Amino acid sequence: MSFRIAPLIVCALAFAAAPYFLPEFNLYQVCLIAGTALVVLGLVVVTGFAGQVSLAQAAFVALGGYGSAVLHSFWGLPLWIGIPLVSAIVGLLGFVLGLLTLRVSGHYLALVTMALTAIVQLGLIYSDPLTGGAAGMPMPSFEMFGFTLSEGRQLYFAIVPTTAFFFVIVHNLQNSRYGRTLAAIRQSPTAAQAMGIDVLQFKSLAFGASAFLGAFGGGILAVLSTYLDPAQFGIPQSVYFLTVAVVGGLMSPLGAIVGSVVFVFLPDFLQSFQTYLGLVFALLLLCFILLRPDGLISLWQSPRGLVRMIRTGGAN
Repeated sequence: MSFRIAPLIVCALAFAAAPYFLPEFNLYQVCLIAGTALVVLGLVVVTGFAGQVSLAQAAFVALGGYGSAVLHSFWGLPLWIGIPLVSAIVGLLGFVLGLLTLRVSGHYLALVTMALTAIVQLGLIYSDPLTGGAAGMPMPSFEMFGFTLSEGRQLYFAIVPTTAFFFVIVHNLQNSRYGRTLAAIRQSPTAAQAMGIDVLQFKSLAFGASAFLGAFGGGILAVLSTYLDPAQFGIPQSVYFLTVAVVGGLMSPLGAIVGSVVFVFLPDFLQSFQTYLGLVFALLLLCFILLRPDGLISLWQSPRGLVRMIRTGGAN
């Protein structure tokens, strides 16, 4: 038990102490990591747990950001209500879309989700009165109980606990009956169906959860960027999120955080190669698929598994 509580205590202490020794920009980067990890967490559920290839994450991110901005701009709904509300609607929409589209699989499913991303992006461009069209629209400031949260230090206390909350939910989901059912579907949909599992319904639930997390993360990232541009939500951005998930580790919620840390800090280390950043990301994706398909998180899990095996005398 102590081995499980100790990391939680360390995380809680680090969370409380960080604002006292990290500068403003680093706190902003921590918020950016949290928002990106939330989006990638959706891919962990639908692709890692359920085995469904999705390139629609950028579309869900766009709907989360634009939806909450429109609700605030036209109806005055505060973002702290608008982001969860829009995410719930997008999650429901994702579930319905899953029922309609998840009858196909493999590269056909990838093409369907890719088409969804393209449709949403075009919809944003041609909805000038609502979204500002190709020019985009400013993101309203994040206000809560009369206080405006605009600095990284202020947003840190709202964004990081929210991400931690969803991280714990997804982590518990992986070890639950629902998580084991998704694993069975990933390994053999035919065998799972023969066992009486409604494969389409479970796949759609995973797709809906992915849409919810993507939209929630999109709302957070929109608050951090302060401006919404439809060019940011195309197919390349979906590939970017998938790359973050693969590099971090698709099968683990912790992999979403590890991958986000790498991809938030990597551009800072490659200041002189900004023009080739896309190429670097593509090479990273290729290298990890070929050499380390379980992602960076497997580097930590492998020694831990070895230690467990030594302790149990190889009983497992």
